[in-house]
Amino acid sequence: MSFNSGMFSSGLGGLFGGLFGNSGKPYDAYQQWAEKAAQQQQPYTQAGAQGLNNYQEWLNSQKNPTEFINGLMGDYNESPYAQYQQKQSLRAGQNAASASGLSGSTPLMQQLQQNAGNISSQDQNQWLQNVLGINTQYGQGQQNLINGGQNAANSLGNIYNNQGEAAYGGQAGKQQDFWNTVGGGLGIFGSFL
Repeated sequence: MSFNSGMFSSGLGGLFGGLFGNSGKPYDAYQQWAEKAAQQQQPYTQAGAQGLNNYQEWLNSQKNPTEFINGLMGDYNESPYAQYQQKQSLRAGQNAASASGLSGSTPLMQQLQQNAGNISSQDQNQWLQNVLGINTQYGQGQQNLINGGQNAANSLGNIYNNQGEAAYGGQAGKQQDFWNTVGGGLGIFGSFL
């Protein structure tokens, strides 16, 4: 039996490295960082979920196009500008008819009614286009919330996956410390054989 100083030094290094080393510590630090990153994604994930609910309600409200349009048109009121245009058209028509001696004639009345109808129709169409445009923007906004929420959920999935890998790495590091301790102790013991 002879003393092997190289084996003793290696065993001592393994023993102390296993006892006092903390191979899992870097993984613990990562876990804290990952938790903060996950918390930062939560509001976006929640907004996406809310956007999804709103988007589904928005789509459901338009399942029956006739009912949808009739519901919108039920809120229509002729604009003050259209009323002003109708009055101006009526006055201009009456003045022209008076000047030409056709006041009160059937063709004049028909023309005045047609002008008023055209003005009203243009006003109604313009109002409907504006409302539909706003409605479309609302749907696009909800869709953007959904997309942002999906991206945040994807990021959360990656963060949680990385946390799982880090937890595994932390446990593997602790096991490595344990086996370094055992191996170091056996190395010291073996150096005396």
